[in-house]
Amino acid sequence: MKKIVLLFSAVTLLVSCMSKEEKMKEAETDGNEAIAVKSKLIEGAGKALQEEGKAAAKSASKGIGDVIKGINSGMSESINNSKVIADPGFTANFDECKAEKIYGADAEKHKKVTIYLIAKKDFKGKILLKAFNEDKKEIGRSNMEVSIKKDDAKYVDFEFDERTHLLQTEYFTIK
Repeated sequence: MKKIVLLFSAVTLLVSCMSKEEKMKEAETDGNEAIAVKSKLIEGAGKALQEEGKAAAKSASKGIGDVIKGINSGMSESINNSKVIADPGFTANFDECKAEKIYGADAEKHKKVTIYLIAKKDFKGKILLKAFNEDKKEIGRSNMEVSIKKDDAKYVDFEFDERTHLLQTEYFTIK
C-alpha cells in the first residue's frame, strides 16, 4: 500500500509539474481566449457606435453649436448694445428704448448710436444722447432734431465724433 501511495504521489507530481513548453502553450491558449473575448467586446461596441454613434455625435455637436451661438450672441450684445437711462421728460414722451452702437468701416469712420423711438404723444424738438464710461464719466454726446407723431415709431441715428470710444460706453443718458 505504501508503494501505491508513493507511486500515486510520483505520478501526481509528474502530472502537476508541466514543462516550460506546456506552460507556454497553456498561457498562449489563455491569452487567445482573453483576446477573443475583448475582441468581441470591441466589435460589439463598434456595431453600437455605427448604429447609435451618429445620433450621439449629432447631439453633442448640436450642444457645442448652441454654446458657440450663445457666446456669439452674448459678445454681440455686450459690445453693440447698451443700457439707456431716460430723463423724466423723455419718458413722458417716449417708451423705454435701447441703444445699438454702430462702428463705420468707411473712410469717414462714422460712429453712431441708433435708438428706436416709440412716441407716446406728438413730439417735435431736440433729443440729447450722452455716452458714459464705467467710471460714470461722459465720453461723448450727440443731439438730433426729431419730429414724430403719437403712436408712431422710428429709428434715430445719433452721430458721434470719430474719437469717441463707444466700446468703452457703459450706458447712455437720453433727454
